[in-house]
Amino acid sequence: MIDLISELTKHGYTTRLTGTSLALKIIDDLLNILKENDVDSFINKYLDVIRFLEKERPASMASWNILRMVGEYLLSNGISGLNEYLQYLKNKIEKDSWEAAKIAANRVVDGDVLMTISNSLAIRKMFKILVDEGVKFTVYVLESRPGMEGLDTTSYLDRLGVKTYLIVDSAARFFMKNVKKVFVGAEAIAVNGAVVGKVGTSLLCLTANEARVRVFVVAPLYKFSFETIYGELIELPEGDWRLLMNEEVRKTLPENYTARAPLYDVTPPHLIDGIATEYGLFAPQAVPVLLRQVYGGFPPKLRPINEIVKELLELRGGFR
Repeated sequence: MIDLISELTKHGYTTRLTGTSLALKIIDDLLNILKENDVDSFINKYLDVIRFLEKERPASMASWNILRMVGEYLLSNGISGLNEYLQYLKNKIEKDSWEAAKIAANRVVDGDVLMTISNSLAIRKMFKILVDEGVKFTVYVLESRPGMEGLDTTSYLDRLGVKTYLIVDSAARFFMKNVKKVFVGAEAIAVNGAVVGKVGTSLLCLTANEARVRVFVVAPLYKFSFETIYGELIELPEGDWRLLMNEEVRKTLPENYTARAPLYDVTPPHLIDGIATEYGLFAPQAVPVLLRQVYGGFPPKLRPINEIVKELLELRGGFR
């Protein structure tokens, strides 16, 4: 198995945290630094995480929304009770992702053939629910380059005992004629219902739309980008050859070789049939209605993360 992973790594296979897994890891990291019981150390770690997200995962709304809530708590309460609040956020993420997965699972019936891309944690939970409920289904999984996260999803489905086909990304249209429903995860959801997901998601949804196959996104509310309400754009990061091969393979290529490896793309709302959240299944166009219902008004009165950071920097050293 080690030799297989080593060989796959030569051609771009890499382990990459999902949006939800990253948010959970951030909470664990903040809990660990909180053990020092020092506010300044906690704020420094908080700012380090923000710098990491800005550079590596600018579209990861789960993490940004968690940091917003933690920052607002810190400004209002200081360090008192922060440990319990972080545990609450961690439990809420787990609960909400399971609830969204249950909503999505209700759309699958015995004998369905599904297709998915990448390695969404919420999608994996949906598969687990279906298996536990005894639903028989088959899955086509796109290889999901760059990164080939589809291999991880395929391995997970194999452990669940689900009949699975791993296919190259370019074969999605060829196999779509066999598919009944498409399920995808999301890195972020914009206010107009557009979905930021693993690159290749938009092409998969376009192919499904052409074949009149329904597309469902599984995304708890913590994946929604509130900044897009005010016209802000979601930055889509891009990688280089390191996401496609290792150094050994790179050395065999011409010296002036360059590569572009986009990580995410945007799927317009008209290609999506429904977004499964912990509050139910909604059409993309109903996102503003959902936010108004949950937050008691629209637009939701949430403080921008840059304002929170500015205030924390000004108050650092003054907390008790």
